[in-house]
Amino acid sequence: MFAEGYIGIAGIIGVGKSTLTMELAKALNFEPVLEEVGGNPYLAKFYGDMKKYGTIMQVWLLNHRFRQHREFVARISLGKIRGVVQDRTIWEDTIFARMLNQHPDKLISDLDYNTYLDLFDNMVLRELVFPQLMIFLDCSVDTAINRIKARGRDMERNISADYLKSLQENYYKFIEEMEDAGVRVLRLNWETYKPVSEVVRLVNEYSLRPSNFTKWVRPLRKLGMENPQNLPKMMAGFSK
Repeated sequence: MFAEGYIGIAGIIGVGKSTLTMELAKALNFEPVLEEVGGNPYLAKFYGDMKKYGTIMQVWLLNHRFRQHREFVARISLGKIRGVVQDRTIWEDTIFARMLNQHPDKLISDLDYNTYLDLFDNMVLRELVFPQLMIFLDCSVDTAINRIKARGRDMERNISADYLKSLQENYYKFIEEMEDAGVRVLRLNWETYKPVSEVVRLVNEYSLRPSNFTKWVRPLRKLGMENPQNLPKMMAGFSK
């Protein structure tokens, strides 16, 4: 299902998600939900050594965003707030994990990636809801790099163009997956910033469009019977 009053802002690092999150939330009288960049104890270490800290960083982000998501969905459902605009949704966490796993250097190993997906399935697919509308901001990698440099975060100095290009390609796949699941996606060319009044107009227009929401379901995990090591010794002979 999806939550009325829940808008997600998606896009690569440096595209301008946080700024639009704040401006759009103010314009709609919603609450902004921002990423915990300053409170993430692994982020600077991750940019320094992605292979060493890739898995634990993804687990930390998943845990943080899961708690964050449940809190604001509950507040919306109880009528305590009108809605939220969130800077990067929990659904986007899978983009980074998949990208790090597919990296030539296997920044996240197959074993760690499958464990992460199991954790994501157990936490997220059972309890979370999709946004009423996802806004995807798109810009070139060069533009993103210039914006990253302009905001001057020390931990982001080593982000490479190749990393951002891979992230962008994975975002395109992710947006298609969300659309296939029936989520309304508003794609905006963010090479140059648009007035928030124009974004508000488009939000109102897209939010009224019909939604053929289904569900984003991952393949079922194996139950363990196929592995003889899981069976009692007297039963191991029957595993084939």
